[in-house]
Amino acid sequence: MFSREGRETNGTRFPVDPARSRLRLSARRLVWLVALVVLTGWGFRYFSGATPVRGTLGRAATPRTLTPIRPVPEALATVPPELVDRIRADPFTYFRFVNRAWTARVCEVFADVTDPLIVRLHGDAHVGQFAVTQDAWGLADFDDSTRGPALVDIVRFLGSLDIAARQRGWISNRDALWDRFFAGYRRGLSNPDDRPPEPDIVRQLRQQAPVTRAAYLAWGEGQMQPMAAVLLKSAAAGMEALDRLVRHDRPNLASGYFAIVRVGWLRMGVGSAATRKVLIRVQGPTSDPDDDVLIEAKAVANLDGIGCVEGSTTPLALRVIDGTRQLGRFKHDILAIGPTLLIPAVDDQGEHFLDWWVSSWEPSYREVRIGDLRSVEDLSDIAFDAGMQLSGSEVASLRQEGLLSLARLERRLRNETARIVEELLEGWRELGGR
Repeated sequence: MFSREGRETNGTRFPVDPARSRLRLSARRLVWLVALVVLTGWGFRYFSGATPVRGTLGRAATPRTLTPIRPVPEALATVPPELVDRIRADPFTYFRFVNRAWTARVCEVFADVTDPLIVRLHGDAHVGQFAVTQDAWGLADFDDSTRGPALVDIVRFLGSLDIAARQRGWISNRDALWDRFFAGYRRGLSNPDDRPPEPDIVRQLRQQAPVTRAAYLAWGEGQMQPMAAVLLKSAAAGMEALDRLVRHDRPNLASGYFAIVRVGWLRMGVGSAATRKVLIRVQGPTSDPDDDVLIEAKAVANLDGIGCVEGSTTPLALRVIDGTRQLGRFKHDILAIGPTLLIPAVDDQGEHFLDWWVSSWEPSYREVRIGDLRSVEDLSDIAFDAGMQLSGSEVASLRQEGLLSLARLERRLRNETARIVEELLEGWRELGGR
């Protein structure tokens, strides 16, 4: 049922020492952290040449020379070789990996738009972010959430529909998929209280045999990579701090909930493959191993230097928490700013304690893979649903402005997305030596 990507390795079994030293946080950090804890068969023929774009309103984009969208060399050098092979082989994986370069290009292309509508962004909205649990569905993973022009999320999701359609041989339906996305976006703006219909693909995935709790926890431990013993003390101190902070709002939380069972480095994902992450198995509500909980601690991407989005004006982890709360549909039992010492070796690198965040995992969580889509109708349903969800970032006073902006820019959004996709595919071909 779960589908978080990673290499299977062995983590480090962690003996809990009841006499281990307590973490001392300054009063200022404590106030910040307490206040911010939140509980709660494709063919290569589809990848060559441009495809006509249609639209209704908005001025056409000025013709320009196509410039390949390339990955950041430093990021490419830090990811596992098998992921590099996937990036070279698969254009959608390439698309996922180059989000920063993609967003920078979108900011550059639309720099002439005066007074763009500024909203809470998902930051990396694409088909591969659509996920399902037993209780919810929708876009997940708000690692790059920040504030910026609404068009950033729109172009990103339109681009993902284009590339997914190419991969499945549905490129002739691309414009209809874009229509469906815009229909959902408009509906979300016009009727913000409407609940989107449950996509058929959600029901289909939920009917699959559920994974047992024991299998889920074993899979989680398989994602952990060993940590040096000297670094484990930092993780222990950080979990003690997190325990104290959570109890300010949840005093009845079971004693020993955050006791570490196993901890290890986490190497998984595509867009976040170069991001430092730690996965921790904790005791959970009882001492029974079957109700242990997996918690991920993750560094936040620094968005400084991307022209049209908010950078480090807001504490980095806070923008991820805000995005998850304002746009997300999934509930996390634990969602919080991460204490510095929870992350081994962070202090050695001089990072601020608000640059990390912590969330619990849901056992029934599953991301929808492009291969899961049975027909173009499944992709169309996701497009409509995502449009509704992304438009929910706009507060009531901005909804009419959002509708007017969409009407004014839709044709240009379509045309520019098609060009940016071609630039991305040129970068992919270049990397693969095609």
